[in-house]
Parts: sequence; structure tokens; C-alpha cells
Amino acid sequence: MSSRTPAYKKVYSQMMEMITNETYPIGSLVPREPDLCELFSVSRTTLRKAMELLAHEGFVDIKQGRGTEVLDFKATQKLNHVTSFSETLEAKGFIVESKSTHIDKIVPPASVLEELTLAPGTEVVRIQRIQIANGKPIAIITNYIVADLVPDITMDAGKFVSLYHHLESKYGIKITSARDNIKAKVSDFLESELLQISIGSALLVDRRITFSGNKPIENVIMIVDAAKYEFAVNLVGRPG
Repeated sequence: MSSRTPAYKKVYSQMMEMITNETYPIGSLVPREPDLCELFSVSRTTLRKAMELLAHEGFVDIKQGRGTEVLDFKATQKLNHVTSFSETLEAKGFIVESKSTHIDKIVPPASVLEELTLAPGTEVVRIQRIQIANGKPIAIITNYIVADLVPDITMDAGKFVSLYHHLESKYGIKITSARDNIKAKVSDFLESELLQISIGSALLVDRRITFSGNKPIENVIMIVDAAKYEFAVNLVGRPG
């Protein structure tokens, strides 16, 4: 972090790292104000400004006379049900918006056509978005959809937040299952700029194929700020 960075932002970054790495777990109270001032070698004014920023972004809840509690800041997507990214965030109480949505038709990479069982050279609909939660960018999403299923969707940029709800309500597409492949990576320069995070921050990359019945209808690449999102998988039984 630059030496020109204001002191309260340095404290904010250090506190956020301590919260996300569970030095201060969800539901716990962070140390008292005098202890934090001593820990970071800052004034109460500087500390309070950092804590107010953390509170504004949903990391902590400041209660006079009770202390500062670490909130459940992560949206958890349960993979035993097919939910969209936006639906998961909204269920956790986030205000979700799409920023700079762009919809066009392209011939995608061969791997996408193969996963959608389409012939080489086939055009698909591509939807590119940055998803915002509580005013902060949290994910870069690129969807590839079988074009015949969504006529005129190129006219719908900015008209929906949850793509799955839009597909169901406007086009009558019933989403029945999905296959997710999730991996971790660190952010490069472009991802860091778009998500407003430091270069090298932890990201989750979810590559999903969505099905209606037995037919693949969508391929999506979702790049998510790992500090604000997680996946949960329920497993039952052992192989016989």
C-alpha cells in the first residue's frame, strides 16, 4: 500500500484482512477501541473512521456500550440448488445491481461450443456484467447462451439483475440442473481494477454449465471476490 494512503484506509485494510482470515471470526467482538489504537498506532479519530467504513460495507456492526461485532459478510451459495449469483446475494439481504451490462452475439471459444453441444462456428448470445452488492463490485460475469432460446435478448441490457429469473419469466426456460467447476486464483491488473481490489487478491472462478432437462443451455464464467463470497456443498453418503 502506498505511503500516501490515508492512515484510516491502512487500518481499514488491515482490519478487513483480519476479519476475512478469521483472526476476528464472524459473531465475535473485535478488541476495544484503546487496544486497537495501540495495535495500529493511530488516534481514536483515525480508528473510528476506519471502523465506520467497515460498518458501511457490512463487515461490522458498531453498538454503543456493547462493542463492535463482526457480521456474516459472506454470501454463501449452496450448490445443492441451482440459484443465480444475484438470487444468492439478495437472499442474504444484499442490494444487488448490474453495472455496465453488455449483450451481443459472437462465435465463442471452441470449448464453449463443445459444452453447449453446438456446431463449430455457431453464434451464441454473450452477456457481460459487473455485479454490484451494496454499492461495491463483487463479481465479473460472462454468460454464453444458446441464441435460439433467447430471441431479442440483446435489447434487454440493463432490464434485469437476475438472469435466471429473466430467462424463466420472459422466455419460459425451466432451469433444472447445473454443473459447476470451481477453482481459486489471484487477481490480475484488469480484474483488480474492475473489482476495486488489490492486485493478487484471492478470487473464486466458477465455470458453470446450466441445463434445461438434458439440454445444455448456458455456459457461464463467474469471477468473484473471495473475501465476500463462498460456496457450500452438501454431500450425502459414501460410494457403495
